[in-house]
Amino acid sequence: MDFTLVVFIVIALLFFWVVVLTILVFKYRKRNELFFANGEENVYELLKSVVKDNEKVNKRSEKVEKGLDEAVKIIKKSYQKQAIIRYNPFKETGGNQSFSLAVLDFDKTGYVITSIHGREADRVYCKPIVNGKSEHNLSAEEVEAINKAIESNN
Repeated sequence: MDFTLVVFIVIALLFFWVVVLTILVFKYRKRNELFFANGEENVYELLKSVVKDNEKVNKRSEKVEKGLDEAVKIIKKSYQKQAIIRYNPFKETGGNQSFSLAVLDFDKTGYVITSIHGREADRVYCKPIVNGKSEHNLSAEEVEAINKAIESNN
């Protein structure tokens, strides 16, 4: 075999190999387009930006959780259960002009207001309630109002 023929065959094989490799590189690049943002960023840069964004989201999530915890504390202390019982404590007066109003928070703490309407005068009482109980004597109507408020879904 002639030396030039061998060199020509080797060059032809190398040229063919370069063409095959070029086609493979373009196919690889096209198939992995998602990993390259317009061919300008590599996967490492994309992952760095994703991690950075994730850190921002985590910080915002922590702020939202803290805000929710504060809101829950406020809501639990707000008055959300109430009930009113109207009644007639005296036979000589007409209508259910007297009432007991219970107003409680999530922990069944609050107050009960009672207004007793009479011919000569009206009397108003307010008694504190802690955990559904009072250290003051309660009338049957006040107990009923407290129990009704505890059972309510207001």
